[in-house]
Amino acid sequence: MTNNAENNTPELASLPSELLCQLFTYVPNRKLITEIPLVCHRFNNILNDDKFWSRRIRTEHLVRQPECEVSHPDYQPKRSFHSMQTARSRFRDWETQTIHVALGHSATVDSVLLFKTEQQDNKQFCLSGSRDRTIRLWDLENVRNGVEDTWTVAKDETAHLGWIWNMARDETTGNFYTTSWDSTVKSWRITDDGALQNLSSVNVGSAAQCISATGSPNELVCTTFAKRVAVIDDRSSEIVAEHKLHKRAVIALAVEGNRIYTSSEDRIMMMVDRRQMGRALLFEYSPSCYKSCLSLQRDQLLTSTSDGKVKLYDAKNFNVLQTYTVGSYTRQVQLDHGAHLVMARSARTRYKFSIFSPGTRSRQWGASHELAAEPAKFDYLPSTKTLAIGNGDSSILFCFPPSENAENLAENPGNLAEIPAGNPAENPQN
Repeated sequence: MTNNAENNTPELASLPSELLCQLFTYVPNRKLITEIPLVCHRFNNILNDDKFWSRRIRTEHLVRQPECEVSHPDYQPKRSFHSMQTARSRFRDWETQTIHVALGHSATVDSVLLFKTEQQDNKQFCLSGSRDRTIRLWDLENVRNGVEDTWTVAKDETAHLGWIWNMARDETTGNFYTTSWDSTVKSWRITDDGALQNLSSVNVGSAAQCISATGSPNELVCTTFAKRVAVIDDRSSEIVAEHKLHKRAVIALAVEGNRIYTSSEDRIMMMVDRRQMGRALLFEYSPSCYKSCLSLQRDQLLTSTSDGKVKLYDAKNFNVLQTYTVGSYTRQVQLDHGAHLVMARSARTRYKFSIFSPGTRSRQWGASHELAAEPAKFDYLPSTKTLAIGNGDSSILFCFPPSENAENLAENPGNLAEIPAGNPAENPQN
């Protein structure tokens, strides 16, 4: 890039903004975020303008984002564009992944939980819970390298007295929580030497189903088979609030702050406020199906239905933003920053994992082949592009990005998007 001799400005900087915006679409995304803004003030201003990234979201990804998302305080068009770009690249071809089948459990793996730990140099792990009453800790670096003897780095074979149904992790403390058909919610930590230590146990009166640690600080939200939604104080291990507004088992849960969203086999989906648990603030009854899973992000509520559909709601008022059909039964959905992740059964009774574009006009971006084993639960870690699927044959399917793209795909979109829009360089050009 040549400079104007008089003012030391890149000659490209004198081009019209419209032409620069068009040229920037040919530059690799990472360079646009981390390098090009440092060239001069004008490039920095263009690339930190939300309109530039919003336009690219509409024209390149053909995504129409709902008003509830774009008006959310955490919404960043630059991060959303990057997340969509990497999600499409990650799942463009299912066969190019590095896939390992992990054995260790002896019954259906109903829960998998992926995470990274700051205490151990950002190492990647997976926690799994099974109907064999066991929890296992998997070292994903060892799994990817194929060293089978070191895949499981810790386990507790008597973690619960019943099937282990769900898991959640507190990102602040690093503790994790398990629910079981033995009616207990247990708190755990990973010790400095890598062992699993049980910290506490709370009896919730009947089979514990879902668990979330994303609500108010030091509180957990749990649902049960006996229609109960309970708030547990993690410090005292006591139930401090509850409601029984549902008429059957509460099978799906999503929590953000004081808002608690639940769905039940009674075909009712509702939202209550943690500070006023006695009545539902939002309520929807579906006469023909129930919601099997809820996923909440930036005021969007993504739901899977028992009749094979995916429905996206405005979480503030339950207005339906879009509905699309994915099979005969939708087992699970996950609302990622750049995509809708879906596990659904086709008409031929086989399951597929699919990725759809976000927003209000979703299109399929990629899909797996028909899975050999019936899946129970999946989890996806966007920062490492790792997918884990727990299966009914007691195995776990670990899917890693293609080896040749691992370095690029391991970028954390959150870190890239949160680069401040300040001065472009210590000694910037004009």
